[in-house]
Amino acid sequence: MLPKPNPRAHSDGTQMSSGGLNGAHVADQEPSHQSEIASKTADREIGLVGEHGKRLTQGCQSQAVILTPDGHPDKPGRLNNLGNSWLSRFERLGELSDLDHAIDCQSHAVILAPDGHPDKPACLNNLGISWSRRFKRLGELSDLDHAIGCQSQAVSLTPDGHPDKPSRLSNLGNSWLSRFERLGELSDLDHAIDCQSQAVSLTPDGHPDKPSRLSNLGNSWFRRFKRLGELSDLDHAIDCQSQAVILAPDGHPDKPACLNNLGNSWSRRFERLGELSDLDHAIDCQSQAVSLTPDGHPDKPGCLNNLGISWFRRFERLGELSDLDHAIDCQSQAVSLTPDGHPDKPGCLSNLGNSWSRRFERLGELSDLDHAIDCQSQAVIITPDGHPDKPRCLNNLGNSWSRRFERLGELSDLDHAIDCQSQAVSLTPDGHPDKPGCLSNLGISWFRRFERLGELVDLEQASQAFRAGATITTFNPTAQMRSAQLWAASCTLLESSPLEAYRVAFSLLPRLVWIGQTTRYRHANLVSVRDLATEAAAWAISVNLHKLALEWLEQGRSVIWGQTLRLRTPFDDLRLANSELALRFQSIASQLDAAASRPVAQSQNSEFPPDLVSEAAKHHQLADEWDRVLEEARRLPGFENFLKPLEFDDLKQAAHQGPVIIINTHRTRCDALILLPGSDDIIHMPLTTVCLDTMTQLVAEAHRTMGQRGNHEDIRGFTVKKTQGNLLPALMWSDIVDPVLNILGYTEKANYDELPHVTWCTTGAMSLLPLHAAGMYDGKTRNACDLVVSSYAPTLTALLWHRIPSSSQVGLLAVAQQASPGQTALPNTLEELKAISKYSTVTKYHELEGSSATVDATLAAMEENSWVHLACHAVQDLSDPSQSAFHLHDGRLMLEEISRRKFKNKGLAFLSACETATGDRALPDEATHLAAGMLIAGYPSVIGTMWSIKDEDAPLVAEIVYSELLKDGTMDHTRSARALHKAVRVLRETVGEKEIWRWAPFIHIGV
Repeated sequence: MLPKPNPRAHSDGTQMSSGGLNGAHVADQEPSHQSEIASKTADREIGLVGEHGKRLTQGCQSQAVILTPDGHPDKPGRLNNLGNSWLSRFERLGELSDLDHAIDCQSHAVILAPDGHPDKPACLNNLGISWSRRFKRLGELSDLDHAIGCQSQAVSLTPDGHPDKPSRLSNLGNSWLSRFERLGELSDLDHAIDCQSQAVSLTPDGHPDKPSRLSNLGNSWFRRFKRLGELSDLDHAIDCQSQAVILAPDGHPDKPACLNNLGNSWSRRFERLGELSDLDHAIDCQSQAVSLTPDGHPDKPGCLNNLGISWFRRFERLGELSDLDHAIDCQSQAVSLTPDGHPDKPGCLSNLGNSWSRRFERLGELSDLDHAIDCQSQAVIITPDGHPDKPRCLNNLGNSWSRRFERLGELSDLDHAIDCQSQAVSLTPDGHPDKPGCLSNLGISWFRRFERLGELVDLEQASQAFRAGATITTFNPTAQMRSAQLWAASCTLLESSPLEAYRVAFSLLPRLVWIGQTTRYRHANLVSVRDLATEAAAWAISVNLHKLALEWLEQGRSVIWGQTLRLRTPFDDLRLANSELALRFQSIASQLDAAASRPVAQSQNSEFPPDLVSEAAKHHQLADEWDRVLEEARRLPGFENFLKPLEFDDLKQAAHQGPVIIINTHRTRCDALILLPGSDDIIHMPLTTVCLDTMTQLVAEAHRTMGQRGNHEDIRGFTVKKTQGNLLPALMWSDIVDPVLNILGYTEKANYDELPHVTWCTTGAMSLLPLHAAGMYDGKTRNACDLVVSSYAPTLTALLWHRIPSSSQVGLLAVAQQASPGQTALPNTLEELKAISKYSTVTKYHELEGSSATVDATLAAMEENSWVHLACHAVQDLSDPSQSAFHLHDGRLMLEEISRRKFKNKGLAFLSACETATGDRALPDEATHLAAGMLIAGYPSVIGTMWSIKDEDAPLVAEIVYSELLKDGTMDHTRSARALHKAVRVLRETVGEKEIWRWAPFIHIGV
């Protein structure tokens, strides 16, 4: 079976912005020079006395035209002004006959104005605007060609420096953009951006048309992003459109259009990056655009449609049905308000159909799906052949037919789906960001056909579609990764090698989890690929590619942790080869590292802090620059593999302190891969008795029990209900630890100083297991604690990065917080500091407790001291691991703050608090806990806790650890694992070995 992805249209091809976006192409109408005052008076009268005044003005202008004989020099100007009035009336009321009157008047004006007449450019410009409006209303390409012809002449006849030059360039740019939207020719879009960029640069600050021209330029950058997927284009769009919103005062007629356009760009950026704050900005802008656009205005349907798109995307992200109801309400209004024959009608119908289809998927009401298919069928029918939106409409309709097949089992529905999706694929140009999503959807339909009929040819068709979607050259990593994963799964079903599919998937990973985003949102993007590494490794192990399995596990686990380490890599070798390039690398890396925790812009009535908006764009630019500089470095002789994922010859060095045991866990199999010091071989141990479902259930129950509030035993941060029985330790022993230790020959008890040291590097649910506590505890059978000293490592890289001990470690910082605001008291933290201080004579000792233990003071002291001991409350934030924190006197010391530090010459971090080494159950293969944050910050050796600890146990453990580590008068963090093992042994003997919940939470991580 393939994985069960939702058969959704890829988001880039699902919803189509319309109407209001085009409506923001604010054209600059021009009166004749001779009649400029009359024209302005007419505008003023319309604004003051409404339609009656407008009709009166038009009547006067009509009489003026009638009374002016042909050949009179003022005839063209008067016709031009009358045409402008008809155009203004059309734009307010939407009556097509008014537009026809405008074109008739303005055409006569152009004909009557001789070459060289000073009003000729203005007449051409205005006629071009009217032809453009007619195209937008009826979709006739010949009207747009007329518009471009007139406006091109107007621009060429207008000398440089003329005050009307910017407006004519802007109008011509809008028409080129409309042509691109109709035909999809990139050269038209290039013309649009060129014209609009000139228009903006020629328009002085403070000019009333500056906002509209910036917004129009932003629209073109937006369209370029939609076509090519280059995020820098979307950043340009947001920058232009944000300026437009800021510059357009309240009451400005272009304000709604500017807000609508900016909202569209924010919505699209959410779709690309998944940052929810972008979607909040979008809904805020678009809601204002809707409320500011009066009923009956031609732009109202487009604004409603675009707001509906954003509500739809919010539903897809958060699953709130009320958001989908908002989407359907907005999109239904947009459809009903958009007249038949309007070029935006197909997009509005298709979008409404998508929302009905999702509603069916959520609630199961077949009538919703019927509504969807009806809307989307109409959209396909009325979208002309050759229109760039045709493939999107077909793709969306195909998805609804596919859902109908899933519900009713009618093979004809699936045939409809495949037919629509096949057309969508063939009509979408190569390189278009929508192409991978279309191919993925087509592949899913072919697979469903294989499931129904059992025809191998259908599975082969599915696999080919997935392969094409994964390997196409475009900027859409989300859709491409989805295709790659489905391609690998289909290969397995076809009994062919998924090797290429997995390699493609891993190559896409840096683009999906992109360093141009904040750490918080990179974590969110990882959810879709959380099983990639273990799945790929399981297949590689099954065909005896053990080295490849290790390499893939290293690439696909602790991804963000690895990205941070690469940014903090010393560039010494590169500096010797090319000092200038190394300096650029260092500068970009430092800025990217800092940007990972940047704040996001929060909207306040559509006003966004410009510095935060520009910070996001700068972050994206830095990520692009990093890629370019990386390519440049890899062209240097000897640097071909610079900062590439480590290969086995490097990874095997992780076993420098003793065996490293990698446990790979996947639904298909469970295996141990063992590295030995100085060996080029991998010991493979299939763990055939492991039942992953049972183990996962036991892990979940253990963590619920360990952290459950319920009885009266005071511990650091929680109260604990004792476990009943020792099922989990027994299963860990029999199914995992005992077989591994047997194959290593570690079967006999030994003295403390002679125990072998092993490091566990686990995956999936195993990452939450206390393997060091495995055992039967029946008084007869051996257990792990008697046979080995255990450490843990999030990745092999973690053991390599900190391999060489610093020779200049000095200083021990001890922090205690007995009574944090809002937390239970921890009286034994002071006893803990007393115990530590007894052994601190070998180095300088710095103590912070009570009111002196503030966040800033602690961070400053951490900079000055090589070791740190934190005795306080801690909190693990599973929804956002970067917000996990230590409770200090004046607030939280956040993991996010610790992780971005670059401490030098550090050794041990002892985190004597609750759950400092508890991972994220949603992303168990990501090192997201507080202990991992200390590793990233530069501490190579960390003692943490897997769950809550009893307050009275901490001083005992701390005293023994430091007595061991400092007894020889030196500071050597590499002895931390052995020191902790001794301390836990004493605690175990004190409380009893069956009190696992008390002694087992203490673990050592790192070297």
